[in-house]
Amino acid sequence: MGVEGTQAARRTQYAALPYRVRQDGAVQIRLITSRETRRWVIPKGWPMKGISPAKAAAVEAYEEAGLVGNIAHEPVGTYTYEKRLSVRSVTCDVLVFPLKVKRKLQSWPERSQRVGFWFTIESAAAAVNEEDLKQLILEFGEQMATKWKDKLEADQQKVKAKKAAAPQAKKAATPQKQSSPAPASSDASEGTKADAGAKKAKASPQKASRPKSGPKGSGQGAPKKSSPKGKNNS
Repeated sequence: MGVEGTQAARRTQYAALPYRVRQDGAVQIRLITSRETRRWVIPKGWPMKGISPAKAAAVEAYEEAGLVGNIAHEPVGTYTYEKRLSVRSVTCDVLVFPLKVKRKLQSWPERSQRVGFWFTIESAAAAVNEEDLKQLILEFGEQMATKWKDKLEADQQKVKAKKAAAPQAKKAATPQKQSSPAPASSDASEGTKADAGAKKAKASPQKASRPKSGPKGSGQGAPKKSSPKGKNNS
């Protein structure tokens, strides 16, 4: 087959990269076995008429692995592999869409034809055969680790900000006591007392003074007694 024929034979497929994040931030990848060679692969399939690439990948995850979750709108990367058909093989370029798994169903169309298992990032990369897919899984793990680290740092900043704001909020909510007036100084106190005394003296009437008797020997004194009549002075 010539170069032109090889290029014309290339096909496109859409795949889901099922993953879940544990409480400690570790990411796990769900791989399934292929039906013929029983090697570890990710759910993938051909384009579907009237369905977007991302939704087509989600459909494959349901049909081949029984997984339901949130599919990314943009692919995380691509890889290439040789797909065996009935009489020949064809080169496929696979667009990979991350699928955050929410639940695994009890039954699905290809349950009896495949086996699934959760892998760590490193073990999943080691389990698949395609070199491009190995690298894609490792890079995806690095991206998820960075997101987890950024999330932890953001949460820590929120906690610090909340602790810093707590004393301020408590201080603002506590009513402040009114300060009592300062005692007057001794000089001001004495002045107040003097003013009060002056007002009291002005308000009360003064008593009238009795007339005083004149000095002895003055004509204004008591009248002299007259001598008895009939007696001559000898």
